[in-house]
Amino acid sequence: MYGIMKCKSQLLEEQENVTLIINRRNSVRPSKSWTWSVLRCRWQKKLVLLLILICMCVLIIYANTHLSVRGNILSAFLSSRLNKLSHTEKQETRDSNVQQTTTSVQPILLKPTHYLLNYSSTQLELGAQFHSSDNNYNIFIIYTRENYHLNLKFDLFAHSLLKHTSAQLHLHVITDKESSSSVMEILQRQIRRFRRTVIYTMYDVKVCSTIIEDIAAKLSPFFSSAPNSYYSDSLFFLSLGLHRIADASLNRAILLDCDIVFRSDVRLLFNEFDHFLPHQLYGLAPELTPVYRHILYRYRVRYPKTSFGNPYYPMNHEMGNQHNHNHEQRHGYPGLNSGVVLLLLNRIRNSKSYLEKLTNSEVQTLVAKYSFKGHLGDQDFFTLLGYEYPNLIYRLDCVWNRQLCTWWKDHGYSDIFDAYFRCEGNIKMYHGNCNTRIPE
Repeated sequence: MYGIMKCKSQLLEEQENVTLIINRRNSVRPSKSWTWSVLRCRWQKKLVLLLILICMCVLIIYANTHLSVRGNILSAFLSSRLNKLSHTEKQETRDSNVQQTTTSVQPILLKPTHYLLNYSSTQLELGAQFHSSDNNYNIFIIYTRENYHLNLKFDLFAHSLLKHTSAQLHLHVITDKESSSSVMEILQRQIRRFRRTVIYTMYDVKVCSTIIEDIAAKLSPFFSSAPNSYYSDSLFFLSLGLHRIADASLNRAILLDCDIVFRSDVRLLFNEFDHFLPHQLYGLAPELTPVYRHILYRYRVRYPKTSFGNPYYPMNHEMGNQHNHNHEQRHGYPGLNSGVVLLLLNRIRNSKSYLEKLTNSEVQTLVAKYSFKGHLGDQDFFTLLGYEYPNLIYRLDCVWNRQLCTWWKDHGYSDIFDAYFRCEGNIKMYHGNCNTRIPE
């Protein structure tokens, strides 16, 4: 037994020695790289060697080329990339233009709401059977961005309007959601006070602005003081596109500012339409301040005998120095004021010559001719239009738009201001522009 155990122990020791020797040999043998172990196939190893060789050749060639050649190679590479990018951008721009054209072609739906306001009831909404042409006294007014002073102005406007007339009026108010309730409240209060019946149509200001945005975009660069200024709003060009907003059945309409106060029956103002000549589209009263004398300074230096920018009633030292430009010599042309605008809508819609005057080229030509840079919106365009094409504008008497602003008297024109401010006759409508107090 002892001999057998000793033999087994010797065998185990020999086996352990063999194992140790094998392990030592394995540890001494160098290990293969991990990259090489991955690339087990011969073709993969050859491919890697070929790529390394090609890269080395490219680097050697690039290092031995001239700088100009290097620049050409780099520019060619970049140009191909840029061409791809520009092609992508052009495609995106083309798609966006197509999308804009498609959206612009779509008609804008103007859905005004009609009400019949009666002193004996609150309000009655009129349905689709209502026709605007049934009423001859259509008055448009803008009431947006309500504040305390605007509320007072519109209240006084409605009060004076209804006080001096018993005519069946149709008020068209362009307003916003925040201001519409105040408009209705003021009208109902004044209607009950004077026991009147009024047709009231409410228009969404956003929709109206969209309808005339192309006109505003053409004119605002020339007739606004700054992109975000008071007069840069598209609504200050609304009179020039009102024929698009008003119902097609409407022919005569009057657009008024909120700061207008009546001293006579509005029916007398509508009678002025009967005096329009066949080619006249608009009716406006003269401007009663030297604002356009100021704006036309450069033009007046070149043409000192011009009547453009002079007061309507000439000053003593200007008698005989009037420059006749399709105007009577005894009157100057101080410009026009758009606080009161009479519109023959059918004539405007059908006048190709007027629509041509609203094109970019015509506006730019007109502005350049008079070195004109205005800031009063549609009033500036009317002023240029009335001087260059006097047959299109009916001159409304100043008694229908007696402006009260005296700002220019305190800003450099005190010596000649009274000549502009002069208005002879019985005042029928006051215009409290510049937040001026209305005379009692």
